[in-house]
Amino acid sequence: MKRIFCAAAALFAALCFPFAPLAGWEPDFEVEADEVYLLNLDTGTVAYEKNADTPHAIASLTKMMTGLLLLESGQDLNTTITIPQRLEEEFETIKEWDGAYLDLQVGEEIRLKDLLYSTLLPSTNDTASAIADYLSGGDIPAFVEQMNQRAGELGCENTHFTCPHGLYDEGNYSTARDLALIAGACLENEAFMEVVTTPSYWLPATNLHTQPRSADAPEGYYLELFSTIQLQLPGSPLYRPYARGIKTGFTDAAGRCLVTTAETENGSYLLVLLGAPNQKDENGVQVSFDTAASLLDWALARFETGSLPEAGQPLATLPLNYCKESETVEVYANGQLSGLFWDRENPPEYRFNLPDSVNAPVIEGQALGTLTLYQDGQPLGTLELTAGAGYDRSALLYWKARLAPLAGWLAGAAVFLAALVLLVILSARRARRRRHAYRR
Repeated sequence: MKRIFCAAAALFAALCFPFAPLAGWEPDFEVEADEVYLLNLDTGTVAYEKNADTPHAIASLTKMMTGLLLLESGQDLNTTITIPQRLEEEFETIKEWDGAYLDLQVGEEIRLKDLLYSTLLPSTNDTASAIADYLSGGDIPAFVEQMNQRAGELGCENTHFTCPHGLYDEGNYSTARDLALIAGACLENEAFMEVVTTPSYWLPATNLHTQPRSADAPEGYYLELFSTIQLQLPGSPLYRPYARGIKTGFTDAAGRCLVTTAETENGSYLLVLLGAPNQKDENGVQVSFDTAASLLDWALARFETGSLPEAGQPLATLPLNYCKESETVEVYANGQLSGLFWDRENPPEYRFNLPDSVNAPVIEGQALGTLTLYQDGQPLGTLELTAGAGYDRSALLYWKARLAPLAGWLAGAAVFLAALVLLVILSARRARRRRHAYRR
């Protein structure tokens, strides 16, 4: 989970300076949702998106903000509050709207912690209203305004809340991209992630709920709450060990909605789904979870993150001139490009800018050229290429090579000089013969 918290910083950077999905990054299956946003948390790269900026009803995804504001308020979660009379009408409205509820009663004494778990795991609406009422001193509209203000602080541009739970759809909307921003703040909050990654939670008995609702209830507890996220429930046919939270939602207007994350050694991802069909698969599980599992499985299998090129490995070999000890010099990258995201089916292309050969002497670490990495024609970054070792120059080889172009001229000059010397010698002999004949 620590990796998820660290990755939240990458998420905020990504959403402020997003890397658009590169060409060809399309799943080979139908994505059954109106809006989708799939983000690699390690690098801030968008692996896939679909209508990510289209406003959409978000149902109980609203409760992410409610839970976040409770945790950011600094309130002691072990504080016990008493449900006030003023919430009775709100609770009745929730039941009339057929919303999920814990069945809080006026006068019931319950801890903030228990309200939080019930709001975020089984997604009860009365507990969300109770949190909003408590934090606002009885002014739920003021709390909703605080929700909108916090969304603006997080950079949300197409988000508007009208209630603390999302049951009332009118005017309560967001986008997949904005919800990723809100989820980023949730990822940074360790207490929040502890709640939403809990598969089940036992509620302590209260003054008005004293009898356990199941025979296996531990002493002092009355009700077991379960996460609604099938991907993180070990008994689910769609269980994924990598799944971490965060929240589900549903109303007729919103469809099936989900925000979740995946954390593995191969990478971490944040997924937002909005408007998935309200249908179940052959196992009786909502197809929104099938879609989520397929998208996360696809991303984890197809993409890779890390640093390139591999450290300590020669990338090229160049001919080495004027050296006795070696005829070649190995070329290494001076460092790595970190935080990269690439497609395993289409790995980055290495483009070298190097000379045809290198002349000795060569100093270890001497700059010889550059390497630029490209993904789908887009540059990822450039590195300096350097010599992996030092090499001395051989004077003999150096001068031999330098004089080689003059070999023909020198040979001609030597022949000319030899001929000239021979001519001089022959002339001298003739002169001596003439002198000798004259004397006779």
